[in-house]
Amino acid sequence: MTISESEQELKLSPMMVQWHACKKAAGSAILLFRMGDFYEAFYEDAVLLSKETEVALTKRQDIPMAGIPWHTSDIYLDKLISKGYRVAVAEQMEDPKTTKGIVKREVVRIVTPGTLISSSLLSDKSNNYFACIAQCGNKFGFAYTDVTTSEFKAIEFDHEQELLNEIYRVQPSELLLPKKLSDKRKELVNEIKKNCQVLINEEDDWRFETQLTYDRLTNHLKVHTLDGYGLKGMQAAVCAAGAILAHMQDVLNLSIDHIAEVSTYSTASYMAIDRTTQRNLELTESLAGSSGKNTLLTILDHTLTPMGARLLKQWIKQPLLCIEEIQKRQKAVGAFVENPMESERLCILLENVKDLERLIMRVSSGCASPRDLVALKNSLEPIPKIKALLQALKGKSQLLDNEEEKLKTQHHVSTSIGNALVDAPPFKTNEGGIFKTGYNPMLDELREISQDSKAWIARYQTTLRETSGIKTLKVGFTRMFGYFVEVSKGQAENVPENFQRRQTLVNGERYITPELKEYETKVVTAEEKIIAIESELFIELRKEVSKYALEIFNIAQSLAVIDTILSLCDVARKRNYCCPAISEEKKLRIDGGKHPVIECLNIGEAFVANDILLDGDKNRLLLITGPNMAGKSTYIRQAALLVIMAQLGSYIPASYAEIGVVDKVFTRIGASDDLSRGQSTFMVEMTETANILNNATSRSLVLLDEIGRGTSTYDGISIAWSVAEHLLTTEGKMAKTLFATHYWELTKLEDKIPGAVNYTVAVHESEDNVVFLRKIIKGGTDKSYGIHVGRLAGLPPSVVSRAKEILVHLEENSNRKNAFEPPKAKKKATPKAKVISNDMQLTFFGG
Repeated sequence: MTISESEQELKLSPMMVQWHACKKAAGSAILLFRMGDFYEAFYEDAVLLSKETEVALTKRQDIPMAGIPWHTSDIYLDKLISKGYRVAVAEQMEDPKTTKGIVKREVVRIVTPGTLISSSLLSDKSNNYFACIAQCGNKFGFAYTDVTTSEFKAIEFDHEQELLNEIYRVQPSELLLPKKLSDKRKELVNEIKKNCQVLINEEDDWRFETQLTYDRLTNHLKVHTLDGYGLKGMQAAVCAAGAILAHMQDVLNLSIDHIAEVSTYSTASYMAIDRTTQRNLELTESLAGSSGKNTLLTILDHTLTPMGARLLKQWIKQPLLCIEEIQKRQKAVGAFVENPMESERLCILLENVKDLERLIMRVSSGCASPRDLVALKNSLEPIPKIKALLQALKGKSQLLDNEEEKLKTQHHVSTSIGNALVDAPPFKTNEGGIFKTGYNPMLDELREISQDSKAWIARYQTTLRETSGIKTLKVGFTRMFGYFVEVSKGQAENVPENFQRRQTLVNGERYITPELKEYETKVVTAEEKIIAIESELFIELRKEVSKYALEIFNIAQSLAVIDTILSLCDVARKRNYCCPAISEEKKLRIDGGKHPVIECLNIGEAFVANDILLDGDKNRLLLITGPNMAGKSTYIRQAALLVIMAQLGSYIPASYAEIGVVDKVFTRIGASDDLSRGQSTFMVEMTETANILNNATSRSLVLLDEIGRGTSTYDGISIAWSVAEHLLTTEGKMAKTLFATHYWELTKLEDKIPGAVNYTVAVHESEDNVVFLRKIIKGGTDKSYGIHVGRLAGLPPSVVSRAKEILVHLEENSNRKNAFEPPKAKKKATPKAKVISNDMQLTFFGG
């Protein structure tokens, strides 16, 4: 329901004139209009509010209305935001008690998924990013910020796919785009919508102009140039960063004063893990859903603070490439592993630290409550002890030494808050009882007046009984009528002349006296003054604490690193992990390796450890054959997870490991249709395989599971062989590869091309049964055991029996052993191609 032209032409009440002005400022957002103790919505906003939050929809003068109580508004806001709506909040800008006429109202903020500050929708263990994309020439600028932690970063990309991978890693809840980019790059926008749960906003192109965004950034950061932030020459990144600040401040009315700096970074510093690989390896989200259950994150996350949990998630998604930085983290983990007493004491202290990043953000943005300041004080108090424990480990880890130096104790902040606020203050300042007795003399005096009311009433009641002679007279108080003197009807004729009747009851009369009226005014005034003084004192205290925001934010970041290292230490100690040796070599050797997630699951059997050996010479491609359910997929995923763990600085589940730094990890695992783009399972498989072959390097790790299974057998074998041959023979593309397949024909690669090595899953066969031993051993197999797997899955016995008969017939009537001989590979035209073996004589499926 919308506002009709006839309604607009009618003379509107002053209140509705004000509402229309606020609605114009709110734009497409649902407007919640403050009216006393309620937020009211009108017209189509009321219909939406009622529908989405199940509040009553009413009408007044044919105008739809719906309202929510202001003190529980956060609950309704969260419901609307979780369903993808933007909500504008119009507040009363004046005190109704002191204002003549209509109270002034303005839209003070527009709440969106990317700008939540205090909400049940926020996860302590995840960042909530608002991101922006801009394009200048052939470059894409990408910027993102978390307003709850003040993090603000910017980067540039030359290629669209790199941008998409970074968006998927960051997982913003809201994204800003220029309309021109949205119109011209519809496929890009559709990819983002498909792969991310994100609210996309489009803005006019002029908001992304180079000079405008540059000036916005320099003005906000109070600098003359952005060179000091690493943005020199990064025009696209500047456009994205400047536009996002302007949007939040100008369009959403959001305070961004607490965002004090912007930092640039490069994906070249981190292992490349594309969207498909992140999903297939279940790094932070399960394939079964968006929850983090049974992921690498859940195994490694023993963090004790929200800051540490968020940092660990970033480390998992961004494994390092620099050996020195990896080793710094390893030594820090080792220092805690070797000093269990100190690490356990640190854990106890960190349990008392709340979310310092978000607490100090709320302080510096003026949103902090009294409870927030007390939580901040309590979180700062353990810092001296944490610092002392780290000093006891001095020299054992450069990383820990650096973080210890950054921990600047803030005695003055915690002392100021401790001297001012009670230990358990109310959540809101208008509830009173925030400050300690003795903090402010005027406040103490007013409290004494307010709190002494019972004693004063008792004394006054005694005096009235004596002067009036009415022994049953009572002095009382109700919220509705205030103070009163109550006399029974039988004594009403004996009341003094200065008693003024206030209320008639069934059995008595209530009166007010000049003295009682004067005292009532004094008490009520005192309570109002208490609220006003406490609010003023709290704002002053909050401003004072905000002066130390940068120092406290740095403390929070250091504690996050310490907490994350402690978490990795805790896992390593409990699981008996080993510290892998990291080098520039292309070698990947893991002895007794285990899948970090499956090892921890209660699956009714002990996990079988396996070895892995890959290098740049004789073991470049491991061709793994064997039946379904025997452990091939677990084995290849395990290799990637252990590499990722090692390069994020963690110990790993193995008895020994040497890991040459891997620049990229690629996976082609599983089968899924992409119906939104009209792509079949096989098309998705081929697209993902093409991405691997085009982007893998000789330092990459490639996992391929059942390439070619989505088409006919001959097509599939041909593609699988060609893909393996490409990875084995193409200069610059000879990635370390784990190739799991059912095609036994591919085992001949070992004899044809150096670098291919056959492995299989050990199987124990008896007359009536087959047992998969989960052990990966050298050698190939020409059996799939598919019929056995079918029997385990519950196929009817008659079907299993008939399948066995058909299998025996096919094997007896085929020339299986000599059937596969691929033709000799033709010399490749490109100079980058390099064929290792020249005597690959084969007639394709000759007979």
